Amino acid sequence: MADKQDKEDNNPLSVLLQLEADARRSEDILSLHYFIVNETRRLLHYRHAVLFETVGKKYSRFHAIRTSGVTLVDRSIPKIHWIERVVNDLRTENSGDQPVKVVFEQLPEELQQDWCSLSLPYPAWVSLKLPDGSLVGSLWMEKETAWNENELFLIKRLADTYAHAWGYFDKHRRLKSWFFSRKTVWILGVLLIALLLLPVQHSTLGPVKVIAKEPLIVSAPIDGVIASIPVEPNQMVTKGDTLISYEDTNYRNEYAVAKQSLAVTQAELKRSTQGAFQDKKSNAEVALLEAKVDLANIKKKYAREMLGHVNVVAEKEGFLLFSDKSELIGRPVTTGERLMEIAEPGKLMLRIDLPVENNIDFSPGAPVKVYLDVDPLKSIDAKVTYTSFRAEVVPGDMLVYRVDAELTEEFDNLRVGWQGTAKIYGSSVNLFFYLFRRPLAAARQYLGY
Repeated sequence: MADKQDKEDNNPLSVLLQLEADARRSEDILSLHYFIVNETRRLLHYRHAVLFETVGKKYSRFHAIRTSGVTLVDRSIPKIHWIERVVNDLRTENSGDQPVKVVFEQLPEELQQDWCSLSLPYPAWVSLKLPDGSLVGSLWMEKETAWNENELFLIKRLADTYAHAWGYFDKHRRLKSWFFSRKTVWILGVLLIALLLLPVQHSTLGPVKVIAKEPLIVSAPIDGVIASIPVEPNQMVTKGDTLISYEDTNYRNEYAVAKQSLAVTQAELKRSTQGAFQDKKSNAEVALLEAKVDLANIKKKYAREMLGHVNVVAEKEGFLLFSDKSELIGRPVTTGERLMEIAEPGKLMLRIDLPVENNIDFSPGAPVKVYLDVDPLKSIDAKVTYTSFRAEVVPGDMLVYRVDAELTEEFDNLRVGWQGTAKIYGSSVNLFFYLFRRPLAAARQYLGY
């Protein structure tokens, strides 16, 4: 049984197949390099081996990376430098992939001088080429006896296998080398600059809200306390409907007092007028009493007018817009205070609060895309109609510019109060400015110049 195993181990074909299988199972490129210079001795009985890889521009020369029997290449050894020179000289003379028996007479004179001291009598060299013809490295082997044709055939077969395995690990290195080559860096740099100079349409984002267009403002006509509100928010009202009722006690009393004061003054005027024919003193008081009657009459009209404002009515038909009537009932209000709005059906617009840091160059008529929160997958087209020249503070302590936009198409299902995000499109800028506008602005503010 042992004799049979020894016979299989000495069979060159089985050793060749095992070497090829083991080479392809190498875990990484370093393991493969070690395997090539050391494990190949199981089939080819050489004394010393050196493995080279292609380096330099366009991989124009060989560089020793591994020797048999040691872990690291000692580049201070003259033998390594001499073999590198020989191998690079052989490459210029042998461009094929067949193994080469290195002959003393074929070397240049400067290399022949160190042959006896630096090399064994019979070295052989073979290049490692991928199936596409690209060169990844070469292998130098030397021994005391001459190489026969069978050994050269095995060298060629192993060289093909080693090159194929090497190419698998070498793809990443070649790609990285190409990527970081000077020519590639220049090409990528030019392409990047050209890309950054491409014109794109500038745009910015801001919160948006649907509001009524040109609503009728319902403001407080008089000072007083609101007693009741007989309508509901978002209710459809018609012209003449009562919207707000004031506490009218003071105004009714003031009107009654003014009315009574007028009656008293008129009675005094009548008495003085009748006695003016007999009493000159009464005749002098007639003019004064007439003035008092006029003043009392004005006070009565004013009190009656104020009493007529205790009920606020709708001046046109539309939807009534206000927050909550419980916040208004019982609250004292002053003349001119804004209480409600009456919006005409279908007349809507958009109010965009554009943050100061998001402001870009755009003008009235700029296109706007609106995405409402109720339907974020659907966009609404609009255009800018107004932009405030001064920023103002809105709830949340955010400084914004007010931007108004009108719809460019009709929508039946929009409601006042819906909110979302608006994208305003400005003038064309290059891609660099589009991407780095905010960082550049922040850097300028931080640096101060």
